[in-house]
Amino acid sequence: MYSFADVEERLVEAMLVMRRMSDREAGWLRVKACWPDIVRERNAGDYDARGGDMGPAPLRPLPASRRDIADMEEAFGWVMAVKPEERKLIGLAITALSRGVKQVPWMQLRKPMGVKLGADGLRMRYGRAMHKVTKAANAAISKALLCQTV
Repeated sequence: MYSFADVEERLVEAMLVMRRMSDREAGWLRVKACWPDIVRERNAGDYDARGGDMGPAPLRPLPASRRDIADMEEAFGWVMAVKPEERKLIGLAITALSRGVKQVPWMQLRKPMGVKLGADGLRMRYGRAMHKVTKAANAAISKALLCQTV
């Protein structure tokens, strides 16, 4: 059985997997020709001679695996159990948590949600909506277990 924190953690992981996925449309828009542009370095004599002041190349995140995408789709499927305005609130809160903040900045979420007062009310709405999502996740688990035992 999933707890509130487990479901929230799975949704944050799903958001991180979604960020790792490539944007195919943007990739096609960047294509200029069949051959890549050549950037010449005036100070480097050979292709391997990059000079001493250049640091290591930044590592790109690995592309999402099929298992990662399946877990992401499962977690986002749980959110379909709530109303669209509650989904928006969950999406904003999970996006903030996936950026690495410890707590959701409720005061900053008032404007995107169209609320002038009541950041505490947003927090309580989020708690109720996530409770419904947690119930949906646990229902999916129990349904999967029932199917295995038959």
